[in-house]
Amino acid sequence: MLLLNETNVSLETFGLLDDGVSAALDSFADNVYEDMDHEWLYDDSMDGIDESAVGAALGVAPMAFQAWFTPFNEGRYVHPSAADEPEGAAQ
Repeated sequence: MLLLNETNVSLETFGLLDDGVSAALDSFADNVYEDMDHEWLYDDSMDGIDESAVGAALGVAPMAFQAWFTPFNEGRYVHPSAADEPEGAAQ
């Protein structure tokens, strides 16, 4: 959301944020994320929620760095540069 907010500010500053552009950005924001859990990374009060009973009940995905590129479920495309290396692979 940070980048979308900055995009809005920049477009508005240069007079480029008309109704069509605004609608396109809103549509993008509505469809780009599966959920908004990632916003909790910027909220100190949510530290550790992914490891708590509350987080488990809410279905909060793991937020530790090593889990950032892990797909939420089987069958999702993972870019090769983000895929975990197989056990014993040379680094």
